[in-house]
Amino acid sequence: MARKKADTSSGGNSDGLRVDTTQHVDTSDGVPAVAAEPVQINNYNLTDLKNTLDDALKRCLSRPEYYTQIHLHTDVRLALGWSAVLVAAATGLYSWKISFQESKLGVFFGVVLYALLSTAQMAYIYFVEGDTVFVGKRKTLAKRIETERLTTSSRTTRPKPSSDGSVKPLVPSLSTAYPRSTSTYLPPHYRLTMQYKVTASGGKSLIRKTRVEDERCYADFFDEKGTLDESRFVSWVTALVAKVEAKE
Repeated sequence: MARKKADTSSGGNSDGLRVDTTQHVDTSDGVPAVAAEPVQINNYNLTDLKNTLDDALKRCLSRPEYYTQIHLHTDVRLALGWSAVLVAAATGLYSWKISFQESKLGVFFGVVLYALLSTAQMAYIYFVEGDTVFVGKRKTLAKRIETERLTTSSRTTRPKPSSDGSVKPLVPSLSTAYPRSTSTYLPPHYRLTMQYKVTASGGKSLIRKTRVEDERCYADFFDEKGTLDESRFVSWVTALVAKVEAKE
């Protein structure tokens, strides 16, 4: 179930603002929240597991009834990366056209600039983007124009056993059992952190800010063959979105 934009003939707005007179409708005829074809990966590769769930998360949250994705992090990474590539290509071409003695200074500055751009890209990924997977926003028209912003990050974690050797999950797990789970080996989990912020007056006035964290075992969403149960994953993500958006 999802929110539907109100029709402009019944109090809606033609400027793309989501009016606060919403209703719950079935969006099965809209943009699908799951992949058209079943997703199957190597379920022994943690990187593949996380990347697959990250992609499914973006498909879910970028549906029209949810948020418009902001691609700032991707744009910055691409800009820095392509700038470094162009500098390297220009430096190589310059050193090929000009003799070594005459091109030494230019090549030196080209190498330094390439190193700076590459370092800036890595620093941005590590310190700014971090674990962020999805950033989205939408505008709501109630008594005033409000902007909702959702930032979602993910990482792989391993629950730590308690002193008696048992595992106390953050919330009840969806999986019934994990055959390889023992007191010394605990299956990896996918942890989501959602930060939700509502502002007005162009971001100058903070109305509400909430944060929700939750995690599930990868085995909750992948079977023994590595096939993703995306509808189950979407149900979990949708419940988290409803929780973080809920007014206190």
